[in-house]
Amino acid sequence: MNWIRLYIRLAGASFRAQMQYKFNFAFSSLMAFGMFGIEFLTVGTVIYKFGGVGGWGVYEVGYLFALMMFNRALYRMFASEINGFEKYLVEGLLDQLLLRPVPVLLVLMTRQFRPMLGELFLGGTILTLSLQQLDAAGQIVWYTALAKSFAAILSGAIFTFSFGVLTATVGFWTHRIDDLRRITDDATTNACYYPLTIYPGWMRMMLLTVLPMGFTSYVPALHIIRGEIGVWVLPATLLFALLLLMGALRFWRFGIAHYQSTGT
Repeated sequence: MNWIRLYIRLAGASFRAQMQYKFNFAFSSLMAFGMFGIEFLTVGTVIYKFGGVGGWGVYEVGYLFALMMFNRALYRMFASEINGFEKYLVEGLLDQLLLRPVPVLLVLMTRQFRPMLGELFLGGTILTLSLQQLDAAGQIVWYTALAKSFAAILSGAIFTFSFGVLTATVGFWTHRIDDLRRITDDATTNACYYPLTIYPGWMRMMLLTVLPMGFTSYVPALHIIRGEIGVWVLPATLLFALLLLMGALRFWRFGIAHYQSTGT
């Protein structure tokens, strides 16, 4: 409980510091909403024109897109500095954090904390629209699907955070991790905006085993909006996410113990 209170106080201080520039915060939120909104409208128009992609309709793809928007927003909200961990290793900034009587990971999670309002609002809009249309088509019951979607978003956010921690930890030995992050975060996130059925078999296997980001959106959606898997998939996915998180945290502690300063 002490760590939770400390996190709230540090995150609050970070947020108040950023809100000193209210126009910048509002403008960046608006730009994020517009940028990702245009991206979805472009892809959605093409999918609607051709009647679907990989056997999935436009509102089913919209549901996947919304889940990934929430996952991405929550990760950037609570762990943006983990996503940019390379500068701490290369510039020697990590040494300063190690001198503090607070876990390094906790400090990183409180830095640059800010609500990703643009992404959250866009994700909520697309999620609501998609569920309404699927409910009107008789494919789902919207309030049941909405409740299950919260479980999918929770497990997806844990998956995304765990991969961020794993990628950051590799940097204790390689120092440069931006190229690796583009694979484990950017590439896999972009891939999971769409159904895995559009990819070749080897890529589907990779997104379900080696880099199992397919569990952030595609696998839960098979049950929630398509009914192809039993309800057991939701607790199983959450359990998988928690196990991955435990492994990521253990690997992080191992990396911290073997960290060698840059000398700066």
